[in-house]
Amino acid sequence: MVRCSEKMQTSIKWIIRLSTLSLCFILFGIMYSGVSYAADPSSQAKISGKVTDLEGFPIQDATIKYSLRYQGEETEKSVKTDGTGNYSILESVQDYTEISFIIEAEGYVTDRHRNTYYLSEGEQILVNFELYEPSTIVGSVTDQTGKPIPDALVKVTGALDRPVKTDQQGRYAVTGLDFDYNPNIAIWVDSADYMLYEQDRLNVQAGKTLIVDVVLTEAAHVRGKVVDEAGNPVSGAKVNAGGSATTTTDAQGNYFIKRVPTGTRTITGEAAGYLKSTQNVTFVQGDHNTFNIVLKKDADITPPVTKYRLVPITDTVNGKIYIKGFTFRLQATDEVKGSGVKTTQYRINGGAWETYEGPVKFYAPDVKVVEYYSTDVAGNQEKYNKMDFVNGTFEGNGTFEGESYDD
Repeated sequence: MVRCSEKMQTSIKWIIRLSTLSLCFILFGIMYSGVSYAADPSSQAKISGKVTDLEGFPIQDATIKYSLRYQGEETEKSVKTDGTGNYSILESVQDYTEISFIIEAEGYVTDRHRNTYYLSEGEQILVNFELYEPSTIVGSVTDQTGKPIPDALVKVTGALDRPVKTDQQGRYAVTGLDFDYNPNIAIWVDSADYMLYEQDRLNVQAGKTLIVDVVLTEAAHVRGKVVDEAGNPVSGAKVNAGGSATTTTDAQGNYFIKRVPTGTRTITGEAAGYLKSTQNVTFVQGDHNTFNIVLKKDADITPPVTKYRLVPITDTVNGKIYIKGFTFRLQATDEVKGSGVKTTQYRINGGAWETYEGPVKFYAPDVKVVEYYSTDVAGNQEKYNKMDFVNGTFEGNGTFEGESYDD
């Protein structure tokens, strides 16, 4: 019994010793692990700086969002400024790692910093940021009599495309403007039955409020139908209600022109194959202007015009030059929008009519009278032109200018 007890005591002692040894190995492993995975200070880059307002006062709790990019991989992180507006970033990087910033702070315009920086291992760089307060535009929208216009749509560039509407008193306010993002701040005011208002190059300054009062002018909406003399719709007809207010008719001949200045205006309608229609009308505000347009067929009722040219045919006898005949040329033209010349006819000494197909030579004294005329495609026939060589008279449209011909 005594020996057994001694053996048990010995075993317990060994167990305690082994447990103690194992605990030491575990603690050593933990310590060793911490040392082996610690960041190498030589591979870290430090970026620090300060965030202030335009007057140089520090901005506390500003958020510095930054993106690290290396070989196509991107990591996004953020830090905040302390009570003195300072911030510090410590990152393990590879050479040529890119870093970019976005700075946000309550009551200030977000700075989407345009510069990108390249970091190297162990590098320290200083980057300061300056934030400014947003601008504001306020004002009223009225008609020409001073009456407020409610529910007018007001849009300002730099307001992130968030339009606002005027209240029942015609007042509006657009806040949060970033004048640095777009220094050419412009305003648009849109309301039904009024002409669109536009104004650019507003003198907006950081953190300041600009007053822009807008007066809208009345607008008329014009509609109607374009038909021919038989009442059939004319599609594709061009309708103009003054200036650039132009549209074309649809398949049913209908047209609609939105926002035309009110008052006395001229409205026109035209289409291929028709005569242009013009009428003076009075436009009133709103969609209360219906004007139908009747187009007449552009019938060709004007005959063509034929002119001649005579080129002398000469001969020399005993050293003297005399004219023994002429080369007779004709030139026929139709009006600009006419149907075109179909044929030109001529006859000599009252003989049969012949079709003119090119220059004709005739000789004295055989030729006494030459007559000619032209007909267009629409059937309009020109009055006879007559050349009387015996009496030295001419009836017709005269000569045409042309080249000289040597015969």
